[in-house]
Formats: sequence, C-alpha cells, structure tokens
Amino acid sequence: MLEVLALAGLLVHVPLQAQGRPLVPSGTQDLTFGSLLPGVAVHVLRSDAVRSGQFSLRGERNSQVQMVFTLPVNMAGPLGATLPLSFGATDGGFSAAESITNQVGFDPRAPALGTLSSNGRATIFLGGTATPSPTQQAGSYSGTITLTVSYTGL
Repeated sequence: MLEVLALAGLLVHVPLQAQGRPLVPSGTQDLTFGSLLPGVAVHVLRSDAVRSGQFSLRGERNSQVQMVFTLPVNMAGPLGATLPLSFGATDGGFSAAESITNQVGFDPRAPALGTLSSNGRATIFLGGTATPSPTQQAGSYSGTITLTVSYTGL
C-alpha cells in the first residue's frame, strides 16, 4: 500500500464591510483525503463529519451572504509531484442550522448564496475528489482552498 497523505488547508477571506455586524468566518476543519492507493480515486462527501472541509460563519442575523471558493486543481507533494483534485456540482454544502445532516448542496466552483440563521450563524461544508495516478509518488501532499465570503444585502 502506498502512503499518500492528502490534506487541503483552508484559508478565509472577508472583504471589508461598510455597515452591519462584521462577518466573521473561520476554517474549522481541513478537507482530508487520508491514505490513498496509486490509481484509486477517493471522493470525500461534504456530509463526511471527519474528512470534509468545514467553515463556520458569524454575522448579521438573517442576512444573505455570497460564498466564492478558489479551488486548487492539484495538491503539491514531494520533489515537485502533484496530485490532481476535482470538485463536483454538489461538493459544497451550506447549513444555517450549523448541522452536517441539515445542509443544502451547491456547486463550489461557482458563487453561491446562503442566508445566516436568526442567531447570525452558519456552517459551510466542502467535499472533493483526489485522483492519484497509477505511478503516484508516495508522500504528503497539500494545497490551499480559499473561501471569500461577503454580505449581499447590507
């Protein structure tokens, strides 16, 4: 078995707000693929409590936010090796209830909208697919996922 540890770090960006309660996002869990076998793709579901990427949001109650992901196409590994990543139409999830079992799917490759709860909170979830080649070099791989969140109506 080839040990390929694939982790994608999470960064968060918030544009400056002119008014309203500040929007405070934070990356709470990395999207993690774990040990992979050469030539065997691994898909992590957005509903996977242990391996999905997770972001928490706090902001103005009942306000609409726009989410824009910058998603890598590869993770970087040892000696310049790369590991392909892909994201599908339902790999993003939004939950005003902050619940992994109560989320609305969205395509993380395109801007998406969500509405914060009555207490001004939400959680965003992210899944994806790592596709190692049959000759994938063993080692640790990582990449950066950036989420930009902004209010749409303040």
